[in-house]
Amino acid sequence: MSRTIEFTKDMLILHLAGIVSAAALKRRVEIPYSKISRVSVEDYKVSMFQIRVGTSIGDIREGRFLIGNRWCFISYENHNDVVSLELDDHEFAKVIFQIENPLEIRDQIQEQLNQIAN
Repeated sequence: MSRTIEFTKDMLILHLAGIVSAAALKRRVEIPYSKISRVSVEDYKVSMFQIRVGTSIGDIREGRFLIGNRWCFISYENHNDVVSLELDDHEFAKVIFQIENPLEIRDQIQEQLNQIAN
């Protein structure tokens, strides 16, 4: 798949490959666990007319999108069942991405968050 997650000691890294990275104008997004305030799996649809730096064609959203007054990083071809990370004090207010097994990925992220909370 064009998107993979790497779990390090201190952060989650979203890796983008191939055409997805070209469309998003980015190859990776680094997110310290300490910046993640909420993780969920949801339907997250963004208007194709939203201000963006990246690609918005059909249901494809790749790149940075200005939502409200904050930048969000979005990477999906289908807005259903995407992983959504709400962030505090990060360059992005949210990072939203499509990935295989989104519920499993959500649980793995939550597990990392629980470990640093203890």
